[in-house]
Amino acid sequence: MKILPFLLLTVLALGGLACAADLPGGAPGGVVYASDQGAATPEGLYKIQWQPFESTFVKPGADLQVYDKVIVEPATVAYKTPPRQDDTRGEDDMIVPNYALPEASIKALEQAFHDAFVKELGKSKEFTVVTTPGPDVLRIAGRIIDLQVTVPPQGDQELGTAYHTVSAGSMTLVLEAQDSLSHEPLVAVGQTRAVQLNDGAIYSSNPASNSSAVRSLLQEWASDLRRELDQFHALPKLPALPASAKMPTPAS
Repeated sequence: MKILPFLLLTVLALGGLACAADLPGGAPGGVVYASDQGAATPEGLYKIQWQPFESTFVKPGADLQVYDKVIVEPATVAYKTPPRQDDTRGEDDMIVPNYALPEASIKALEQAFHDAFVKELGKSKEFTVVTTPGPDVLRIAGRIIDLQVTVPPQGDQELGTAYHTVSAGSMTLVLEAQDSLSHEPLVAVGQTRAVQLNDGAIYSSNPASNSSAVRSLLQEWASDLRRELDQFHALPKLPALPASAKMPTPAS
């Protein structure tokens, strides 16, 4: 996804955006294009003020009503920093660590992502989940990036030691809805969240509790994407970009 580096920087720089439908001005369909720095990507997507994601970019003039099916592509996972392989202490004691998950845990995370999005998008009243591209099919491509594991996995924990935390780490989700045939990006969203349980309450970090926290987070993201795509599908067409807006020169 070419938009990934650009959108990631935007996600990290932004807080939550106000819902466009609640803003004055009567923008067509409630879509309000942002005009601040970083409001456009080299691929021609523009940032809008919209919930539920921290950052949402769309293709001006795109018609999502021509799509009534979605394909969920397998997700990829990448660490924020090269993960440490043990719990040794040294000069980096004050630096937040990033532990390596077992390969099986990474595969389980990728599968949990796919399962959560297939299940949730299957609840959509506007889209049907399919496995074959077509002119009426959106391709949902997702990446979990900046994965940071701040509590040692069970295999790295000292025997008899219990780890209690409010968060086992964090991750950033970048999703792109594309035309399944041309792969033209139409909508891109990004969000960063902590991996935690019970709204930040302290819990015992173990495979069961951490898996539950991750599944809950993925479910929340999948629900947000279904809500957002359904909202866009309800619009006759995304409004064209105002004539006064200027596309920034793509980075070389």
